[in-house]
Amino acid sequence: MDQESKAVRLVMLIGVSGEMPADWAAYAVGSCSYGAALITRLKREGYISLRWKDGLKGYVLKAKAKRKLLELWPDDFASFLCGSVETNHIKSEPDKRLRLYRMSMVWIYLSVAGVPVYKSSKPDFFSPMFHPVPSGEGQKTIRTGMGGYYGTLEFKSGMAKEIGGSRACGVLLTSMKPYIVYNSMDSLMKWAKKTERTMRSRLEAVFRNKGYRSPADAVMFGNRLDMLVRILESDGGIKGNLFALDDIYEQIYFIPLIKEAQIQVRLLVKPEEDRKLRDFLCTALWKVNRTDGVLDDGVDCDGNPVYFCYDLELWRLKRVRGKIEREGRGIIYCFDYQAEALGAYMGGEAVVKGVVREKVIRYLEGG
Repeated sequence: MDQESKAVRLVMLIGVSGEMPADWAAYAVGSCSYGAALITRLKREGYISLRWKDGLKGYVLKAKAKRKLLELWPDDFASFLCGSVETNHIKSEPDKRLRLYRMSMVWIYLSVAGVPVYKSSKPDFFSPMFHPVPSGEGQKTIRTGMGGYYGTLEFKSGMAKEIGGSRACGVLLTSMKPYIVYNSMDSLMKWAKKTERTMRSRLEAVFRNKGYRSPADAVMFGNRLDMLVRILESDGGIKGNLFALDDIYEQIYFIPLIKEAQIQVRLLVKPEEDRKLRDFLCTALWKVNRTDGVLDDGVDCDGNPVYFCYDLELWRLKRVRGKIEREGRGIIYCFDYQAEALGAYMGGEAVVKGVVREKVIRYLEGG
């Protein structure tokens, strides 16, 4: 990608973000030095400006950039840069700016990971006119190649007012199932069970109407892997208003906002690659366990139960730790960058084996 393309990419991502955290500009273009040079150029040319207040530092679009985006891609940016929407007006309150930051991080991270984020590159799923392709049996089904991320501005306006306080950032759609997306950043989110339950139920109705048969799960992002243990061990705080695992979602996948974890996004949106990886890992087992509802994935040649935990599904991690504590043994397979955090959480009875991420990518790509 040349310099001009990266400059356009940066402006586009600020456009859907409303305000981009300053330290995420480099991630958006792939280089700290290159990102700094682009920022300097875009500021000089009057496309963006820096907003630094209350300890928060972010980039916002100036009128010149908004006009350019609306001129070139009106369908992609009209809902973000027209009217009174929150991404079209500079916010002064720190909590509102932090909400924009949470959403911006997800836009950028998923875009860099290759997930379609702009309207022109993904199905118009939340439009009343969108209907999935009929299957051979005359029933609706989701397109095999469907995938895309939808921010809350793309679907909240048509829903009831009671979901306005939800902490959700958006929805990630895959060919197999939908995921409601959250970003905990570097602290436990405030969490209102009633609001989040309503959010899920309202979206579930849309998902079923559009052909999804599987219930929605959740994806929770966090700034670093150390948030994984904090989230798993949270009791909701003194006032009980912070996130703790509850019965709203059957499965919640944690993804740290680091470059290495893009492999987790890839496996979520490409379930066929996840199956390929699991089948490969099973070749290391003495006996494979494919029984539904059973926690372990099999046993090794010494009879130790083995658990594939690289997807960092929170409920399963809690159950695996409980089983290992009861039995006093267990083998954990995960990615190499996850090994330290999972070792700290699982305790001394567990043996954690980190699979090299780069080798997994080469294997998935046929290398």
